[in-house]
Amino acid sequence: MASTQMFRVIAVTVVLGALGPVAAPGWADETKPPLSESERAARIQDLQRDRTKVEQELRQLRSQPEGMARSTVSRSELSDQPTRSMKESMESMPGVSAGQGPNGRDMSLSIRGSK
Repeated sequence: MASTQMFRVIAVTVVLGALGPVAAPGWADETKPPLSESERAARIQDLQRDRTKVEQELRQLRSQPEGMARSTVSRSELSDQPTRSMKESMESMPGVSAGQGPNGRDMSLSIRGSK
């Protein structure tokens, strides 16, 4: 009984060993051509910019007190709005309300959580 199981293990090992190179995906052995110096320098600059952005975001998150909500509005979101005034633009942001000040040209802003 043990010899039959041992024979099966050996047979499966031999079959898988023989199929291994055939079953490997075609992209596994592909190698990318080396980058030129200008491509390499551009790639390094892109990675450094990404790293700077990530580090900046981490600093902001670390400086923010726990339990405090934070929301951002992208520049494109503001530029895509059909607003005519700053008051209309500010009112579209969550937690912000704008009202007319004492005279006609002033504006008072109220931001949730600020005093």
